[in-house]
Amino acid sequence: MKQKSELETGLKVGDRVRLIAQTLPWRAEMTLQGQIGEVIERRDDAKITIRFDNGRLLMGRDAEAFERVLDQGQKAKRK
Repeated sequence: MKQKSELETGLKVGDRVRLIAQTLPWRAEMTLQGQIGEVIERRDDAKITIRFDNGRLLMGRDAEAFERVLDQGQKAKRK
């Protein structure tokens, strides 16, 4: 049995993410540009809910508009 790639499985609950620049949601959410949030829900229809550090929630959004952000510990290991 083949293991699914990271792209096929998508974002998971607990992942740290940010909006991908120049996408429609990025343009619509001026206050969240460059902000990092956490995926707190992933629905069966692949929509996700993200909570940002400023308390803002984005509910029922497509995961394609977000990119995973590496933690500081993961960056150090990659060097």
